Amino acid sequence: MESNKTFWIIIVIVTVSTLVESLLSVSPPSESPSSSPAPGPEVENTIAIPDSTSSANPPTEMDIDSPSPSPEALEDSISPANPPTEMDIDSPSPSPEAPEEIPGAPSGKTLISSATTLLKQTLLPPEIKTICGKTDNPELCESSISPLLTAAIKPDASSVLVLAIQASINATKAVMPTVNKVAAADCQELYDDAVSNLEDAINAVKESDIATVNTNLSAAMTDYGTCNDGFEESGEPNPLADVADKLHKMVSNCLAISTLIK
Repeated sequence: MESNKTFWIIIVIVTVSTLVESLLSVSPPSESPSSSPAPGPEVENTIAIPDSTSSANPPTEMDIDSPSPSPEALEDSISPANPPTEMDIDSPSPSPEAPEEIPGAPSGKTLISSATTLLKQTLLPPEIKTICGKTDNPELCESSISPLLTAAIKPDASSVLVLAIQASINATKAVMPTVNKVAAADCQELYDDAVSNLEDAINAVKESDIATVNTNLSAAMTDYGTCNDGFEESGEPNPLADVADKLHKMVSNCLAISTLIK
């Protein structure tokens, strides 16, 4: 019994010795000067990856490539010194406002023509002013013949009469479009007859046939009046009343000038 116990003790000692020798045969890793010590807590905190770059919050392209603009840069980009280019292209440059036209106001050509006529009236020879002064409408006489006056015209009664009759013809022809538009066919015919009578009166002046001159002038005045009578009889408003009144006065001046011819 004692021998068996001793045998098992020897077996255990041998086994333990073998295990110890095997453990001692594995040499531990040598510490070299180049080996880096394990980082301490401070180093670990320094190289720790922030949460903003974790897989849950990946960096965007703007975060990596473009610096975020500062408020000052944004203000400069929209300052008056640096307006947006697109606005400059799309927005038309303001144009100067055109002057507003006043309804009923005379045009520039009318004003120039009136000024020219007034100047000619002022420069009329005294002989012509004297002749027009013998008529019932001296200012109308001067203003009507002034545009037709030339240096070659003699300031005598016959020459002034021809000018006054020609002015009446021009004025009658000028209103013919209005007559054709607003008046009946008989008025259109009457105004045509007035032009013919006035033209015959000029030919009679050149022939010194004063009687025929007066007859034709009176016929022209009758033509204007007959047209007016047609509107009065029909009870319709007369759109030619003012026109006919002016023409009647112009021809009346012609009759007054014809009486000065000797």
